[in-house]
Amino acid sequence: MKNRKLVLSLVALAGLASLSAQAQTNNTEKPHETIMQRVDTLAKKVGAAVKKAETTEKAKLNADKQRVKADLAKDKEKVNKAYQDNKEKFYTDVKNAENGLAKGEQKVKNTYRKDEAKVKQGVAKDKQKVRNAYRKDKAKVKAGVKKVKQGLAKDGQKIKNTYNKDKAKVKAFFKKKK
Repeated sequence: MKNRKLVLSLVALAGLASLSAQAQTNNTEKPHETIMQRVDTLAKKVGAAVKKAETTEKAKLNADKQRVKADLAKDKEKVNKAYQDNKEKFYTDVKNAENGLAKGEQKVKNTYRKDEAKVKQGVAKDKQKVRNAYRKDKAKVKAGVKKVKQGLAKDGQKIKNTYNKDKAKVKAFFKKKK
């Protein structure tokens, strides 16, 4: 289409240029030819050039169309051949991928089980540590309570002894006064 427009433009430009040149010269070789006849002649030439351009473009278009069809046929053959060649390889790769996926899934499950067991063991160890610490602390508390009780008993005894001594002193003091 672009070529057609270009050809039409060039032919029209050439025709107008020749008319302009003819009008500027004193060329009187064809006095019988008028401007209208000259325009008609140029229009016929333009029409012929357009038809020729259309035919050429159609021929090129058909040749391109045939070339594209041939290329598509070759590409289709190549694709089919590659498909047939790679079909088995594809299925093998799919099976390998599925097997690899299954192995990976099993590894994840095994790792999960191991980690779960480790966590359970860790929790059990922590519980045991807490129990042991509780027992130790309980024993320390009992020992501390016992010491406090003993200390209180000693202090109570000291207070009692001091009270008895002071009581004896007070009695002795009042006995002396009498």
